[in-house]
Amino acid sequence: MAAFNYHQLVRLVPARTWQFYFEARKIDLPVDHDWAMPFEPLVKGLVVALEDLEADLARTIYAELRRVHTLANRRGMLALRNAARPEAALHEDFARLTSDAERALWTMLQWPDLFDTAEAFLSVDLQIGVRGWKRLKISPCDQIFRGPEEVNALRLALASAFTPRKGTRRACEIVTLDRHLDGGVQFGILIEDNPQRKPEFADDDRVRWRDIRPPESMDVVIYPANGVIDILAPGGERTRKILLAHFAQHVFKRSIQPQTIAQPMFFLNRLREGFELFDDSEVDLAAHRVEHIRLSQARVRSKLTPSCDYIIKPPGEKEAADVLACVQSQGLEQPLMRSAFNIVEATVTLYFLPVGTKKRGRAAHIELKQGGISNLRDLTEDEAKLAEALLQAWGVMERSVGMADIEDAQAPAEVPH
Repeated sequence: MAAFNYHQLVRLVPARTWQFYFEARKIDLPVDHDWAMPFEPLVKGLVVALEDLEADLARTIYAELRRVHTLANRRGMLALRNAARPEAALHEDFARLTSDAERALWTMLQWPDLFDTAEAFLSVDLQIGVRGWKRLKISPCDQIFRGPEEVNALRLALASAFTPRKGTRRACEIVTLDRHLDGGVQFGILIEDNPQRKPEFADDDRVRWRDIRPPESMDVVIYPANGVIDILAPGGERTRKILLAHFAQHVFKRSIQPQTIAQPMFFLNRLREGFELFDDSEVDLAAHRVEHIRLSQARVRSKLTPSCDYIIKPPGEKEAADVLACVQSQGLEQPLMRSAFNIVEATVTLYFLPVGTKKRGRAAHIELKQGGISNLRDLTEDEAKLAEALLQAWGVMERSVGMADIEDAQAPAEVPH
């Protein structure tokens, strides 16, 4: 991620959104300021206005702009789309906004709660694949239990489980969030850690000591459609076993025997958003002579019981409507491609321009299954590299998991129940 520079951020957002932001935050501008002035003088004037802010307001504004900068990229946009319900106005607004920076700033202004949720999603996404993360798999489940009664029972159980012997039961807080785009459920867990004494400067500029009860953060993300569970928690195997035991009892309400999996999963639901590339994408479709991209086949699975699959397979011609266009024209977009169904298999077809004197170009079919299975190895080397770059640019494909992250991959985790 690039270093934060508010000068650069000012350039990435058009005047219309800055005007909305400056008015909402009551930032004073010179009397002769004109929002219709040419771009360069406008940027210079906004930078000067930000630099002239009073100390208290400056801290607030710079903190907000830093948060906007953090989400103004591909992963941030996926987190924002993940946080918004399928029918939310955000999706329509994103189409008319000009950059990821403007989209992030607009969301902070219009839907601050949604922005906060996206930050929680991005925090988890950035920890996938690093220390403290473990990916497990159980059999797919039609339902997980996450009502107030189950979450409260889980909270009390975890509070007791992480309390030292003969100690007062520690505080615990659990927040559940729907990952609308990925089809997952994120459990954000805060457990009271050991008390600490923290030094800080008081109003008289002298150091004072304050007793605090810091929280220890853990996250569990469950994807019911394919049974994948991502656990992000310090403490190693012992902590994971405690979490899994209580999730089995209160969330799954059955015994589970998770297996560690090595392959990255595909977030196929992100194909619902089409094939637009994000601002920070380095994929040059013209250089690869890609003429057209279409979602040529999909299998969608119901989230509701009884579970069922639908296969959507339009005609195979390049000019024919693809899966997204078909469900839209049939009036099925809301139930099929949004909240009620997950995409579990998909075929994305790339059409290339003809080479030399040939009248017809070639096509490459990228076949993907949600659990991480694909035909990328069957493609040519150049096609496979392009396919991986595109899937990563769309946010569909994760980076490969290193060997250090898949220790004991063949051994099932023992989960008491």
